[in-house]
Amino acid sequence: MRFHCRLRELAFFHPASTDERVARIAAAIEAFPAGLFLVGLGPNCGETIRIGEHPIRLGRHASILERSTDEVVDYSINDASLVGPREVSRLHATLDTAKCASDEVQLCDENSSTGTWLHPEMTRVPPDSPAILRHGALFSLGPSGTNLFVLIVRE
Repeated sequence: MRFHCRLRELAFFHPASTDERVARIAAAIEAFPAGLFLVGLGPNCGETIRIGEHPIRLGRHASILERSTDEVVDYSINDASLVGPREVSRLHATLDTAKCASDEVQLCDENSSTGTWLHPEMTRVPPDSPAILRHGALFSLGPSGTNLFVLIVRE
């Protein structure tokens, strides 16, 4: 039920066909300068994040019904949904380039409640075993794919 609700939510925010969305995103990517970029593809994460030498923490802020924590995120995903529970943990995942080649990024799940998933295989990233991402890698915060990101490497 939750998965189908998320799909309807996604279709509402992105009524264009898949081919149209891909063409628009591809045109925008061509304008990027050299570097590493994380591009949000879902309704809750539709921004571009430049990845530099410092780790980037993805998550969300506490809702009014939740107690605030000391965790700080660099990019907050507004995963508020009226039709289902949240998929993004307050501190969900970290991206880091420190131990990688210049065209790679390490993705670490921070013990999130719904997991960090590699697409299209739907492989869960274990908290104790970070994944190495390369150009075109897709991952989501939570299993529905609503909070989907792609890594772009421009040379």
